[in-house]
Amino acid sequence: MQNMYSIIMFVVLFAFMYFFMIRPQNKRNKELRLLQDSLKPGDSVVTFSGIYGEIVEVGTATLVLRIAPKTEIKIDRQAVRGLVA
Repeated sequence: MQNMYSIIMFVVLFAFMYFFMIRPQNKRNKELRLLQDSLKPGDSVVTFSGIYGEIVEVGTATLVLRIAPKTEIKIDRQAVRGLVA
């Protein structure tokens, strides 16, 4: 009986961790990947390092980001955290 109780508690703990930690993180990662794949020139974005800018050019793995007049930087596409309204 003691072994059965331990196994049930382990399963309940794993289910709790899955539904409250693992699943939401996977959902956020999927949404972020979809956002990063849909970027286009003219979008205003913010990077994970806090740099705000407008996309000038989109490559397969990189973006060119205008962060100030006449100032453009090349960043990895996965460095984009989100769109800016």
